[in-house]
This record gives sequence, C-alpha cells and structure tokens, in this order.
Amino acid sequence: MSLKEILHKQSLYFIVYFYGIRKSFKKKMKSLLESISQPQEIQNFNLRELTQLAQECRQRIIEVTSKCGGHLASSLGAVEITVALLKHFDFSIDRLVWDVGHQGYAYKILTGRNENFDTLGKCGGIKKFLSRDESSYDHFGAGHASTSISAALGMAIGRDLQQKKHRVVSVIGDGALTGGLAFEALNHNGSLDKNMLVIYNDNGISIDPNVGAISKLLTRFASSQFYNRFREETLDFAEKAPFSERLGLKTTLQKMHDSAKSFFSPPSMLFEQLGWRYFGTIDGHNLQELLDIIKQVKNLDGPIVIHAITQKGKGYAFAEEDAYKYHGVTPFEPLDGKFKKKKTSGQAISYSQVFGNKLGELMERDESVVVLTAAMLSGTGIVNLQPKFPDRVLDVGIAEGHAVTCSAGLATTGNKPFVAIYSTFLQRALDHIIHDVAVQQLPVRFMLDRAGFVGADGPTHHGMFDLTYLRMIPNMTIMVPRNGAELRCMIEFAYNHETGPLAIRYPRGNTAELDENKIPPLEFGKAQILRKGQNVVLFAVGTMVEKAEQVADLLEKQGVYASVINARFVKPLDEDLIVNLGRDAKLLVSLEENTIHGGFGSGVLEILSKNRICIPTLQIGAPDRFIPQGSPEEQLNEAELNVEQIYGRVLEKLPEVVKKIRKKRTMDQKKRAS
Repeated sequence: MSLKEILHKQSLYFIVYFYGIRKSFKKKMKSLLESISQPQEIQNFNLRELTQLAQECRQRIIEVTSKCGGHLASSLGAVEITVALLKHFDFSIDRLVWDVGHQGYAYKILTGRNENFDTLGKCGGIKKFLSRDESSYDHFGAGHASTSISAALGMAIGRDLQQKKHRVVSVIGDGALTGGLAFEALNHNGSLDKNMLVIYNDNGISIDPNVGAISKLLTRFASSQFYNRFREETLDFAEKAPFSERLGLKTTLQKMHDSAKSFFSPPSMLFEQLGWRYFGTIDGHNLQELLDIIKQVKNLDGPIVIHAITQKGKGYAFAEEDAYKYHGVTPFEPLDGKFKKKKTSGQAISYSQVFGNKLGELMERDESVVVLTAAMLSGTGIVNLQPKFPDRVLDVGIAEGHAVTCSAGLATTGNKPFVAIYSTFLQRALDHIIHDVAVQQLPVRFMLDRAGFVGADGPTHHGMFDLTYLRMIPNMTIMVPRNGAELRCMIEFAYNHETGPLAIRYPRGNTAELDENKIPPLEFGKAQILRKGQNVVLFAVGTMVEKAEQVADLLEKQGVYASVINARFVKPLDEDLIVNLGRDAKLLVSLEENTIHGGFGSGVLEILSKNRICIPTLQIGAPDRFIPQGSPEEQLNEAELNVEQIYGRVLEKLPEVVKKIRKKRTMDQKKRAS
C-alpha cells in the first residue's frame, strides 16, 4: 500500500470517527472543548486531557473550514503549540502575537470563540485573522506577514517602561521568517536584550531542521536549570574576576558556550549571532516535549527562541499530503477532501488565470520575460509556469520590497520583468516602487491581483488604495481592464511598454469575456466611449464599467441619457475627452472600486479644475472607512456601490434635470392625446 493510500485510509478512519461518534458523544457528555469557559482552565489539564483537547481543536477546525472556507493547513499545524502556550501562560495578563493569523484558529477556539466559530469569515462573524476588536485575547492584529516579532518587541519595551512583569510571546511561521521585517526585529532585540519568547513554527520553510538524538539531547541540556545556572554563574564570575579583562576570560567562555551549541545545532547560529538564546529543534507535535521546553525557558532572561518543527495540515491526510492546496480553502467535503465547485457562467475563469495564461504565451515567445512574486505563485496564477520556466518564474518569499527592487535590477539588464503581487501586499513596497523603479524610469510591469473588495479576508486584504498610491508617482502608467479580454490586451501593451513603470490592477473573481479580437485597440492614455448621451457622463474604470452601463439603462427609463466611458487608463487620463464631455454635460460621475480619496475620481476633478470647467460632479468609490468582512456583494452594499445605490445617488444630483424631462414628457403626451 502506498503512502498516499495509507494517509487516505487514516484520514477516512478519523473523519468517520469524528462524524459518527461526535453526535452520541455530545449527548452523553460535553467534550473538553465545550466544557472550557475560560482559557485559564487549560492550565489545570494533564497531558492526557491536553492531547484530547488538541484532537478536538483539529476536529473543530476541519468541521468549520469545510463549510466556511478559511486557512486550514497552517492552523492544523499549530494546534499543539497553541495548547502548550495556553497551559503555561495566562494571556489575560501575558501577551501573545501571532504572525498573520493563518496559524491562529485553535487559539480563537480556545479563547472564547468556539461557540461562534461556525461564523468564520462571514459578515459580522469570527474573522479569519487575529483582531483587537474581536477579543481581548487578540493582542495584535495583522493580515500581512512577518510583523509578529516587531510588534511583540514593542510590547516588551512598553512593559519595561511601565515596570510590569508579564511575559511577551511571538509565534512566527508559515514562511514569515523570509520577510525582512522579522530580521530587523531580531537584530534590534539582539542589542536591547528584552525578555521575550519567540516560537519559530518551522513547517519546512526557510531554515533546514537539524533533527536527531544529539539535537534533542542538546536542547534538553541547554534548557535545563543546571546548565543555565552554570552558564550564568561562570559568565558572572568571569565578569567580576580581576584578571578577566586582561585575559579576555568572559569573551572566551561566551565563545565556548556558543561554539559548542552551534556545533551540534547549525540553525542556532543565525539566532545566536543576532543575540538570541536558541533552543531547538523540537517536535512541534509532541506535547510533552513542548510543555517541557516552554516550562524550562519561560522564566529565563533575555531574548529566547524555541525552534519547533511542525507539519502543515497535521491530522488531516489530504492537507498533510498537499499543504499548499489546503492552505487557504474554499468549502470542501471532509470525507474525500474535494472542493465544492462554485457555479460559474459559461467558460468563466479567474482573472489570475487570465494573467497566467497570457504571461505563459509571452514567455514562450520571448526569453527576456521574467516574473517575480512574493510567496504567491498559486494566488497570482503563475504556479503552473514554474515547471516550464524555472529560471524565469521567481518566488522571492514574503519580501515584497525585495521583489520590486530585484525587478528594477532585472530591467537594467534588458529583461522584461513582471511583478505579480496582491494589491494589498504591494503597499509594503511603496518606497521601492518610487526610489528604485520610478525615479530611474525603469520598465517594470506591476500586476496587481485582488484589487477592490476581496470578501471574507476582510479589510487587511482589500485592494482599495493602489490607484491612490500609484497615481501620485511620476513616470507611472496605470491601466484597469473591464474584463478578461481587455486584461489580455493590456498585458500585451505592458510587454511592449519600455518608457517607465506600468501597473495593471484587476479584481478577485471570474471573467467570461476572453476574446482579444473583440477589444478595440489600446491607445496610450485614451478612454473608450461605450455609449453617448446628452445629460450625464458616467466615467468608470474596471469593475465599475458594467455597473455604469446598468445605471445608464435605469436612467434612460427616466428619460435621462447618459454617456458611458470605459477609462482604461487611470494615469494618464484621457484629458481631451474629459474636457469635451465636461463642457456640455449636466453632471459628470466618476466610478471606481478604490478609496474615494486621491484615486481615479480625484484625477478627473483635477483635470476639470485645471481647465476651469465648472460642472456638477459626483465621485463614487469606497468610503473613507474600512469595510468589514463578508461576501463581495455585502461589501459593495456596505460601501453603497451596488447598481441601485449608484442610480439613486445620481438621481439625487439631477432633481432639476429629471423634473424638466418629466415635465416635457407629460406635455408631449398631452399633445399626442389631443
């Protein structure tokens, strides 16, 4: 029997047990998980109870994510770490910072949110990430990676300034240690020497594990009270001895300690050189081992790292076998791991796939085309290109700034770099875009996936600011497609663009229109007139173009005839068209799925002001607040961006025009009647 078949069989046994036994079990007695009213109660559990609690957490995570979607594999891999931390710390007093929150579902379940965990990712429900406004146990919120050590260090500094004694813990993993911010924080506290504990949840990314009996023996020894007392006393003696400075005794002893440790545990060299005490590696799924090491080191002074080896997807065979596939999941069938298919119209595919397919064609055609992404091969639609072009499809890890500056270097060599990053993540590289790309007018092509509202991931992941932060940058060209076919045309345009940086932003979701031949040719800085009218101009970009056409249909029923313009370019805008239409229209409306401040609509107003055109205007876009999680439709409603809401807002701006039109229509009807 193959490993895959064994894992599958074990998974089925587990799920059948879970779904078959759980109902009768609940009738007889409460599970351990359901019996917990406060997380502090976990501190009284013995090893057998803690093991059972970990199993119940896994069951609950699988149960809920199979219905609601969410981050499955990472949370399954961090269950024992969560249970061990709650056994040894009181996080109503102590502080815990999770990196991103991909790993935090067990923590949510065990800190008072189990009963409502079925609402994960839904409007008004439990959030997919840690959030300070959701629970007092969420001490720091984050949707972007590599922030936990830095935030925890800030908490440790604040604690010491206030002369308090609580402990501060950070859990970092899931590739977050590839981000530069994490190393900046490690370096900083290497010199500050603040008391804090970092759990490095190593699920196979970044640093190679050093496993085996010698490593485990060293870890037990290095964390023991005997060794640490011996270490501190010898160093203290060396510091006080009158002959110490002349002989360099303390330095010699310190080097002996460090060298012995580094010899047996190579990963420790990185942390030890940055000034952190390193303990590892340990089995991150062995509760006894975790409990022992945390108990030994939690009261040690200075910066401490525990290096725990874990497996993403632990306890669910399908996620263990393919953790990448089951990292962020849509609803699936627990028994066979198959994802439930969404209903799509016709041959619709995602915008990410459109980009991946078109880029693949360019890479076949031209060996100078290179694509870089920041740990988002699958999410940006290019994962299937890596086997074909391993030297030209580059994943730099969670390091967006490096991706941008590296692409700038590539552009200087005559290659054609594309940078594929989610809109929300590219925000982290703003200085690199300005300083390393735009100032030098380098032809780097930015592909901004997930622009606009993204649904259940919530405000940390909405791509609401890219038109604003990119539009202010000199030498930058910005394009926004209305559908997949136009996206393909824009990618071709970007491939041929050599006079500076260019960005294309497109939404999360599907598109059915893919035929480039149906798209009128793109002309630099020129918009497309979709229909002409006398009263209103609806100047729309991207996803709002279709809504503008629907609003125009509703207006026409009121006798109001609207021009509909597909902007295509946000920078440069089609100034001639805006001026010509603005001189005659009764109202000019801009529509965008971007923050209302500084984006597409602001650019339209700037052109009207520059040309001294005084006309009623209406800017429609995302309001000046963060829109919470929910479905994209719910978020559009919250932002007042659905068709009926836009139509109502336009009518409110046209009372006199509508009144005149209706009066004229009534008079015409009377004439015909007579």
